[in-house]
Amino acid sequence: MIIVSLGIFLFIIGRIIYKRHIPVRQIQECLPQKLTVGMAIVDVRDYNDSYKSLTPNALNLPIAYLVRHIHELPKKPLHIIASTPLEKNMSVRIIRKAGHEVKSYSLIAEKI
Repeated sequence: MIIVSLGIFLFIIGRIIYKRHIPVRQIQECLPQKLTVGMAIVDVRDYNDSYKSLTPNALNLPIAYLVRHIHELPKKPLHIIASTPLEKNMSVRIIRKAGHEVKSYSLIAEKI
């Protein structure tokens, strides 16, 4: 019984680590200025970070509100702007689970 419980615990912890820290496949890093026409930009950074470096024509939808407002995303290929790899991984997985296509991403670190 202890071995089964330990196995379930390790499986749950492994799944959490995978979802947060293992990079998402099949998307490439790209600067927002180099995007192709027809792509929508989604900024998943926190409001406190995104207002410091605004991206024109971007839908600002922080990752904390992403699941609640997933219906606001346009039905076209998406470009994700995040501040950390963790934000990028989580947001891409949430958006793909909802049936949207994520083509590229860019990481914009906060300037101190």
